[in-house]
Amino acid sequence: MRYAKKILLLGGAYPQIPVIQEARRHGWYVITCDYLPDNPGHKYADEYYNVSTTDVEGVLRLAEKIKPDFVITYASDPAAPTAAYVSEKLGLPGNPYRSIQLLSDKYLFRELLRENGFNTPRVLVTEWREPSKINGISIDYPVVVKPVDSSGSKGVSVVNTFGELNHAVGHALSFSLSERVIIEEYIDAENGDLHGDGFFLNGELVFCLLGDHHYNNEVNPVNPAGTSWPSVEQASFLGEIKRQVESIARNAGYMNGPVNIEARITGEGNIYIMEIGPRSGGHFVPQAIYHATGFDMVKAQLDILIQLPVEIPTFNVIPTSYYALHSKNAGYYGGCEIIENIEPYIVEQHFYVERGARVRSFDSSSAALGILILAFPDIDLQQDVMSQAHNNYNIIIDRSEAVVS
Repeated sequence: MRYAKKILLLGGAYPQIPVIQEARRHGWYVITCDYLPDNPGHKYADEYYNVSTTDVEGVLRLAEKIKPDFVITYASDPAAPTAAYVSEKLGLPGNPYRSIQLLSDKYLFRELLRENGFNTPRVLVTEWREPSKINGISIDYPVVVKPVDSSGSKGVSVVNTFGELNHAVGHALSFSLSERVIIEEYIDAENGDLHGDGFFLNGELVFCLLGDHHYNNEVNPVNPAGTSWPSVEQASFLGEIKRQVESIARNAGYMNGPVNIEARITGEGNIYIMEIGPRSGGHFVPQAIYHATGFDMVKAQLDILIQLPVEIPTFNVIPTSYYALHSKNAGYYGGCEIIENIEPYIVEQHFYVERGARVRSFDSSSAALGILILAFPDIDLQQDVMSQAHNNYNIIIDRSEAVVS
């Protein structure tokens, strides 16, 4: 069989299967790589190589060997700089490596915001030395401790007292490949905690859909468990967030492709753009947004590589949500029971684990056991169902050989 193009995708986890399938529909030869041979996406690809997506030089050597037409990632922050670096080195389509660095590295992103006059959390510590005072800056609590180079809330903690700080830093360092941690002021979200995806063409934000985050505060108050679109926040706030996202990305040099956006609106009405990830959202967020709007961001991401026109549909948002199925307790997965009341609204469901698999409590997005995508006839029903989302299912856990999370 003659293939039109050869594409190297960094990753092969469940949420990356849609882009593999779309590339195959394009008639492309798909090669995946990461350090997990059992990732399910590899079964959908034509070839798989056991090379870590964060091994920049290793992926470059692989690309020089297999000579792909494109090197991309999908729904993965850590792999985004690698894909950009390799593409730039080989002269392949993509955004400038520096732009991906600025958006992916949490400290560089904070500096980008500060230098261009945007609200940004005050970074108190960029290097762990002495807990109580760094460079003459006293720490006022609460603060957020996070690795500069992880995603999906991995290693992130909200710290309220000095006694919690040392443990939080150690936890963050365990998730940082570069062994760099930042400590920054906590930004409240009293007037909005927003999340969604956007799409850039030639430096213009041509599509953006923002929704409202959901949390299961009993399990993890800093790890989002889901999002509902459209947001119920004021249109003026949403418009200003979109304007700022476009300006920030332009300042970074990001030109084409998807972005994953997180923003907060404080009690005083101040907008903070917390993240602009240079990639699509994980947990099948692009598929949820497709159900909400009809815009196929997966196809669009591939189409721009071959300079096909990307058409943005005219739409009224269908109330749509995603929710990450998760367990409060660690142990062994015994199945998932979904209450009958919500079944009519489920348009997609994806399970990441099989019975008997060892699972963790919901310490980060990687601990999700599966995803529900739900579409509703109206926002009132959506709000009612999602306000008690963690009660709409029951995860069966065998704790006879429980694992401490």
